[in-house]
Amino acid sequence: MSVVLDRIPVPVLAVEHAGHIVFVNEAFRELMGLEPEAEAPAHLSDVFPETEELGVNIAETFMTTVATRADSLWRMADASGDILQVRASKSILRRAEDTLALVALEDFTDQLWNDPKSAFR
Repeated sequence: MSVVLDRIPVPVLAVEHAGHIVFVNEAFRELMGLEPEAEAPAHLSDVFPETEELGVNIAETFMTTVATRADSLWRMADASGDILQVRASKSILRRAEDTLALVALEDFTDQLWNDPKSAFR
């Protein structure tokens, strides 16, 4: 399965309920600015700032946040500490008994940075 997910050109990560990141694909590694041999982030707290603009700590409430605010813009920090603006999909895994959330991310950083009306500038 990881071979298939690695070939998807969209950043994908899998997270268990406790916030531990169990899988990231190559596109996620590129988004984060990670070298191929570098360790991927181990926990959501390594990726998401402690307090998000949504008023929630995404690292602590990821499963709920993905289910209820998937279309919102989220701030995450890449490997160099720069802030990225991303939108996450709802979890691809939908059953109540699933212990993982598998989400795709869309990077809006450049788009927002280049928009003269954006508060991100």
